[in-house]
Amino acid sequence: MLSKRLKNPVFLIYVLVIYITLQFSWWLYLIYSLYTETYKDTETLGKKTLMLLGEGSVFMIILLIGVYFILRSYRRERDLIKQQENFILSVSHELKTPIASVKLFLQTLKKRSLNEEKKEEIYERSLTEMNRLNDLVNNILLTRSIENDNYFIDPQKATLDEFILDRVAVLEKTILKEHQLDYQLNSVAFPIDPIGFERVLINLLENAAKYSPAGSTISVILKDEPKHVHLEIQDQGIGLPADRRELVFQKFYREENEMTRKSKGTGLGLYITRYLVEQHDGEIRFRQNSPAGLIAEIRLLKK
Repeated sequence: MLSKRLKNPVFLIYVLVIYITLQFSWWLYLIYSLYTETYKDTETLGKKTLMLLGEGSVFMIILLIGVYFILRSYRRERDLIKQQENFILSVSHELKTPIASVKLFLQTLKKRSLNEEKKEEIYERSLTEMNRLNDLVNNILLTRSIENDNYFIDPQKATLDEFILDRVAVLEKTILKEHQLDYQLNSVAFPIDPIGFERVLINLLENAAKYSPAGSTISVILKDEPKHVHLEIQDQGIGLPADRRELVFQKFYREENEMTRKSKGTGLGLYITRYLVEQHDGEIRFRQNSPAGLIAEIRLLKK
């Protein structure tokens, strides 16, 4: 038990602080004793004592502030390391699953004589797994570009409602195939980066589908307001506690432990989404849907 504690940096910091405090208190006592022997005048002794207490207080305040920042930095590094470890576990799982699935599909096609309908089903499922793998790689590469300040958007004129319908139609055959889609789209002309905004739609709709029961409705709402373009994606899923609606935008953040989690993901999707929305002069937030679920709300500033 003691050996384990000695390897804990926080425990060692506390031990060091206690040692310094005791040594400093002893030092103050010795100096005060010297003052009482040196200065017989009560007024002079009082001034020297106050000066000693003042210096001691300043020292202790500096020590405590230093310990606070050291512990805060340590906890941040510890949390980051934990998130990175979870990310590696997650990516390993996310890479192995589609590869194993496609391998099984190919082996089935090779060893068995199947009718055209069954072959078509296998082709579709293989394509879905490969698209999933492609999205994972794109998210990882995009995150690296963001971290290196090497990602730039290229806004182009677009009819936003048509763009959304076109992109979501593709997703209806894959990640949204078990859900009902409800569109409430106003006609809006707005400059967007096609690749970046498509990634925003994919990440938010995938997130909505992931945490919503099969057969539930996902609503896509687009409004043209005087100063903003307002986009909402509403689901009827499990929702998200209010105190965690900002945390999900952090890099690598995941709600569950990666070894026991039920949902797929790497903790990068919403981090990328917020960055891309902000690059479009917008802001994104989550709020509660009624009676259940979550609403992803995007407000893009008109120029």
